Amino acid sequence: DISNHNLREDFRKLLEKKVACPMPTISMGDGKSQTIRKFMKSEKSKLLCDLDSVATERENDLKKNGLTAYKDNVFYMIQEMEAWFISQPTILDTFYGVKISHKLASKNAELFNEPDKELERITKSTKKGSYHKVNHGTELLKLLDATILYNSFEDFKRLIDTLNKP
Repeated sequence: DISNHNLREDFRKLLEKKVACPMPTISMGDGKSQTIRKFMKSEKSKLLCDLDSVATERENDLKKNGLTAYKDNVFYMIQEMEAWFISQPTILDTFYGVKISHKLASKNAELFNEPDKELERITKSTKKGSYHKVNHGTELLKLLDATILYNSFEDFKRLIDTLNKP
């Protein structure tokens, strides 16, 4: 599927901004449960997925998905990948070609319950139309500043540090 290929490549490019050693293979699943199954079947894998909750729910999600024994190799986008975009609102203005970032509530990006829905809400009247996870997400990933993510999101920092270990 071309959209998953683009998303995978854009994740790779984002991580390469901070990772000095050779990049691992990036596999994607169709949803969180399939991604977890792929992760569990592969040795030396790292799992990056949406938590779909606040950071304090990390342990509960690990238990619920049978990942407790793998927790050192599990990295969450809290709440979702879209929180990363919200954390750098100027990229939204750039991508959508109109100042929409002022429509976001002034709070930490991790505190939005459904960041994807928030992006849909603030972008619905733009020329590009309402936010779309794959179509717009791939383009927005390219605009992210990996250093800001590294300094803002604990799991992103941990992922980069883990990938940079010899």
